[in-house]
Amino acid sequence: MPGICCAVGCDNSRQRNPGLQFVSIPKDLDRRNKWLAAIRRDHWQPTSNSRLCSQHFVSGRTNDNPMSPDYIPSLFAHTSAGQRQRSIYATSRFEHTQQMKRKRTETLVPDSDHETVAPSSTSDATGLDITLVEQVECVKDDHSYSQAILSSGIVEPCSNAACQATVKALTNKCARLRAEVNCLKDKVNVLSFNEEPFKGNDEMVQELTGLPSYAKMMVVFGFLSGFVKA
Repeated sequence: MPGICCAVGCDNSRQRNPGLQFVSIPKDLDRRNKWLAAIRRDHWQPTSNSRLCSQHFVSGRTNDNPMSPDYIPSLFAHTSAGQRQRSIYATSRFEHTQQMKRKRTETLVPDSDHETVAPSSTSDATGLDITLVEQVECVKDDHSYSQAILSSGIVEPCSNAACQATVKALTNKCARLRAEVNCLKDKVNVLSFNEEPFKGNDEMVQELTGLPSYAKMMVVFGFLSGFVKA
């Protein structure tokens, strides 16, 4: 049985590393392509004998759950330190969430008809409301940007550097959008046909009315208003 890892730069084999698992490349086309993209082996197509060792998965094994970071291998010689850290963090968050779900399942309360009813929320040893945590959890770019909402309702910000950078970037973008909205409001006010934008702006008066100045425009308006009132 073939037992040599197909990853570039990896010399693990069943003979030298009996404690490792060696898994075949998935047959599912979508997952298979993602594995090949992660492996990054140029001009290579796996065969039925191709194997990847378990050292390329954060948890030490592949996971068939598409929500798991180990659904796709992520630890290779070409993996940067930042990418490696994000994969480890995402796997840790996934395993923690799975553990909490298992705890909730184990604490299901049977009712009088022998059916099970899930409690509205579950708290771990730290007092963390697990139901609320799951409601605010989201995943972006291999990082789980989550916030822990304590039972008191206080939000505990994520201490992850990548998460903090994302929050900062979004805050800056929000500030830029506010500035753009204010600028557009100013333009609308300038383009509105009322007296205020014309004050002290003879060039605009001449361009829009053909009159040489604001003062003469007001004289004309005053003269015409007399006919309107009459």
